[in-house]
Amino acid sequence: MGSQFTDWAQATGPMYMGANGIMEVVWTLISVAVCIWALSAGSKHELDAYKNVKK
Repeated sequence: MGSQFTDWAQATGPMYMGANGIMEVVWTLISVAVCIWALSAGSKHELDAYKNVKK
């Protein structure tokens, strides 16, 4: 993967392929979905563990 910049003085904006496009939104939504899944899975696990301790 090459770069169009020859020195750091030319790099004035974002330096990744998804800048200013739809991919920023897509990756943000994916990361939000992963966080929500992790919270719900962790909550389910903790509730099950508490139920097993009470038995």
